Amino acid sequence: MPRRLLPFILPLCLYGSSAFAACPDAPAGLRNIEANGYYSDAHYSIVDPVLKARNEAAVKPFSDYLATVSANADRYIASGDTAAAECALRWLDRWAVDGAMLGKVSSSQAQYERKWTLAGVALAYIKLRPLAEPAQRLHIESWLPRLADAALAYVSDAKRARNNHYYWVGLAVMATGVATGDARYIDAASKIYDSALNDIGDDGSLPLELNRAGRALAYHNYALAPLVMMAELSRMNHDNWYQRRHGRLQRLARLVLDGIADPAWFVQKTGAAQEIPKGGILGWIVFYREIAPELTAPSQALMEQAPFRYAQLGGNLSVLAEKHFFERP
Repeated sequence: MPRRLLPFILPLCLYGSSAFAACPDAPAGLRNIEANGYYSDAHYSIVDPVLKARNEAAVKPFSDYLATVSANADRYIASGDTAAAECALRWLDRWAVDGAMLGKVSSSQAQYERKWTLAGVALAYIKLRPLAEPAQRLHIESWLPRLADAALAYVSDAKRARNNHYYWVGLAVMATGVATGDARYIDAASKIYDSALNDIGDDGSLPLELNRAGRALAYHNYALAPLVMMAELSRMNHDNWYQRRHGRLQRLARLVLDGIADPAWFVQKTGAAQEIPKGGILGWIVFYREIAPELTAPSQALMEQAPFRYAQLGGNLSVLAEKHFFERP
């Protein structure tokens, strides 16, 4: 699980500042991604702080870039600030022209970074596309599919575990499909989504995430988040993936909510004290509680953590829910 993406601290690009005054030049798009793993045990549950710090330093240019683009896209959705939208589009266009993230990808961790960043930038572009100039559309809508193809190629290897990373690829390619209007990526995401539903046990658990020892609960939540966002995106394609397999996703959502309230079940299953998820990665709840009202009461305590911001999931999820963004035709 990556660290939570925090807004890139630029005086003119803050979520909470009152006016967008100017657009700084976009950084050059980085073609290569260097990243390293940072877990030290067989369950991928214990973080080596030295390795974690090394990885965070290596991927900081990508997280900073995404946080800035996402923040400015959110500013447009929240307040109609077209200057912020135009700035975000210039940043997206720069990285598209530079072919960012299409060069050497050093490791599995670097592959993860690419698909997380793709999910975030594609979701941001969905917000911004109506304002994009023709040349920007051409550049960005040629770049996103190349990243999506690379993400799909990586997970197509049968040796890759079909765990939460697979679901995040689903979100990345689903967002690409909606952003570009290319049904191939929506179809690919649909297959991943159905595979995820098949992974959910009758008790709501995901076997591969249950093997994460003290992070089992956190990774169940981390696997659920992109699935909820995929279902939200399906609404923009005049569909409703929440209903698939008789609403089987709710088994996972219920297990996660129950686990956050009382992790005893996860402790019993894993024999380890559990890390409790919090903050932006819980943002899926602002959408899910609307389509599953019976989960409103169990989720009420989590709403105290709002607003939920997580760039890889779409930015300020609280604003998107308030604006009913994904219900637009």
